[in-house]
Amino acid sequence: MAKIKFLNLQVTDVKLKVDTFDQYSTDEIESGPFNIDCQFSETESKLFGISFEINLKNKNQDFELRVKAIAHFECDENINQEFMQSDFVFINAPAIAFPYLRAFISNITLNSGYNPVILPAFNFVAMANAIKDRSKSSSTNEPVTDKKLESRQNS
Repeated sequence: MAKIKFLNLQVTDVKLKVDTFDQYSTDEIESGPFNIDCQFSETESKLFGISFEINLKNKNQDFELRVKAIAHFECDENINQEFMQSDFVFINAPAIAFPYLRAFISNITLNSGYNPVILPAFNFVAMANAIKDRSKSSSTNEPVTDKKLESRQNS
């Protein structure tokens, strides 16, 4: 198996829309679609990326945050078809990159004057299994997860 190196998380799009001055508006955040996709470089045979898109809103619909980001990885060998379909791409690489996305979201909400949104731990194994099951049954395009998120309360 190839050795993998996490290079960075690059945020490509951020939308923060807030229609309230209430710093607690982030206390009960609900996640909309949380999309993850794999991208392989056509020009660099050792590079690949994991793209994330997450949409967060509160119950009152007066706080919305959308973030798109790409985690960049490098292999020590050329990427082949076997690697492209491996668990590393669908489970391990997203699990490595997710804490960086999680920290970004916490920091942007905190630095914007609101209680930080702390994304919960995410089960990438279950997500990968759901994607495999969905592709077998060719069902609807419902999001893999819709989790209620809670931010850390200031004491």
